[in-house]
Amino acid sequence: MFVVINVDDLGLHPAVRRAVDQLARAGVVTSSTLLANGPDLSESVLLQDTHPSLGLGAHLNLLRGKPISNPDHIPSLVDDDGLMFGSYTSLLLRYLTGQIKLAEVEAEWSAQIEYLLDHNVRLTHFDSEKHIHAWPGLFGLAGKLARKYNVGWIRNPLEKTPISRLDKGMLRTRFLQTCLLGSQSFETPRTAYGVWGIADQKDKLDPILFEKYIDTYKPNVVEIVCHPGNPEAGDGPLPSDFGPMRVEAQWKEEFNSLSQKGWLKIFEKIGATPVNYGQLDPRTGVLK
Repeated sequence: MFVVINVDDLGLHPAVRRAVDQLARAGVVTSSTLLANGPDLSESVLLQDTHPSLGLGAHLNLLRGKPISNPDHIPSLVDDDGLMFGSYTSLLLRYLTGQIKLAEVEAEWSAQIEYLLDHNVRLTHFDSEKHIHAWPGLFGLAGKLARKYNVGWIRNPLEKTPISRLDKGMLRTRFLQTCLLGSQSFETPRTAYGVWGIADQKDKLDPILFEKYIDTYKPNVVEIVCHPGNPEAGDGPLPSDFGPMRVEAQWKEEFNSLSQKGWLKIFEKIGATPVNYGQLDPRTGVLK
């Protein structure tokens, strides 16, 4: 079994870069996805050379900050200030009422991918801010772009949870399961069996809970989704043009969990090999 431990939001803030650097050095994090419009992008890209076994992907973004495209070319995706809307609920309502143009989504995501390629990022996979690529119609579009740019993997944000579970984590996973119903299937790019870490965040990002998930569902490839950060004095705030974000509240707890709770011992116990997507053959799901 293979496990990809991916940190979302790389490029957002120095605290995220610092966490990825330290956890990759410890062997606990194997992968991270970059926000092309993140203010810390230039420094974050350097991690792929600092840690050759760290895979970097694109964190496709329709929600936060200034787009990579000219705002005049994607009017359905931006407000009057030329910024993406910054509110998940507002963006979802616009999408459900047909106000978001798929051609503009494709243009902006393509611009983000090409911007990362221009920064010499060796892209291993795609995922997205708030898993928006799981919305109806967008999963297929993400797959189309992966084929166009020869990227072998995309995140399938499908996390199984027991029917008996009744909490916010269950609601997150059920919503994404509903979004993915009827999504276009494809042989390439490949997706992992699923993910873990959408329902269980902050103090629940725990290796014992992960072990129970593996014992129950027995995936051959699984991705752990996490959001650690290690802030220091003088880092500065999150970018104001990204809108309200709750992720900062997850940073320290998830960093402490990943650095202190014995994840590598659990991986060894359950026979899970930590890898990044770039090390796996998308045709077979095994090591290249």
